[in-house]
Amino acid sequence: MRDITIAFHIGAPNTDNGQLTWSLRKDAARLLEQGVMIRRPGTYMKAVTDMLRKQDQEFVTDQERDALLAHLVKDNDVDRLILTSSSFLGVPAWMLSGGRLFRNAGRNAAALRGLFPDNPCAFFLGLRNPATLIGPVFRSQSSRTWQEFAGKADFLNLRWSEVVADIRMRNPECPITVWCNEETPVIWPNILGHVTGLGDSFRFSGELDITRGIISEAGYERLEAYLASRPGLSEAQRERVRELFLTYYYSEDAVEEEIDLPGWSQTLVDHMSETYQADADLIRRMPGVTFLS
Repeated sequence: MRDITIAFHIGAPNTDNGQLTWSLRKDAARLLEQGVMIRRPGTYMKAVTDMLRKQDQEFVTDQERDALLAHLVKDNDVDRLILTSSSFLGVPAWMLSGGRLFRNAGRNAAALRGLFPDNPCAFFLGLRNPATLIGPVFRSQSSRTWQEFAGKADFLNLRWSEVVADIRMRNPECPITVWCNEETPVIWPNILGHVTGLGDSFRFSGELDITRGIISEAGYERLEAYLASRPGLSEAQRERVRELFLTYYYSEDAVEEEIDLPGWSQTLVDHMSETYQADADLIRRMPGVTFLS
């Protein structure tokens, strides 16, 4: 049991919106043959959350931790267990608490790590431009007003690099893989390959799931037919094909996002987007971080 690698997909909120689970679930049986287990979060989140709460308040024994892992994998022969929830990163309603992005990300990741201290562990995190992330996250909750939600946050000084560095500092032995949500339609199979640990050796049934949501139906059908007729293409070649089809067939309605928040202007959004791009470049060069792009 203790040789099982735990792959934590910790968010961010409003990035893949559960698609990672559903894309991998399409291949659940085939993945299990490879020793990789993906379950629906609804089947384990209560057990994980209860153990996190108990761990925070009192002593948890090795027997209790072993029992949790046994509950998660059942009687299956598993080398890698994937657990995913955007709430792992932090409570979305408090994402700007203290004026920075997810200031408890490192502590929360360490708590997850503490559930299985003797197992290898890896973290996976999809980033999103704060300029387009803050609105959907704010609207997804009802417990805080805009003034309470935004607090004293300096929107031009929000850094994902601080989040990643915090997770790395608190969990130095756990590798972290990061990508930008804006690129997921092109690199989705690469993300799935890294999360499962199978790399390019596995062809995922859900490789076009993200693409399908932002491409015209005609474009999707042509892309699907094109890839099906060329099974020998490498993943790099398939990635290039997805990029080309997205360029020609993307749905403007699906891609464009309306940003309507109190006091925000187009100038602010543009500056936040520039900051995000520079911050992503910084994360790309961070030691111990695998950056998919």
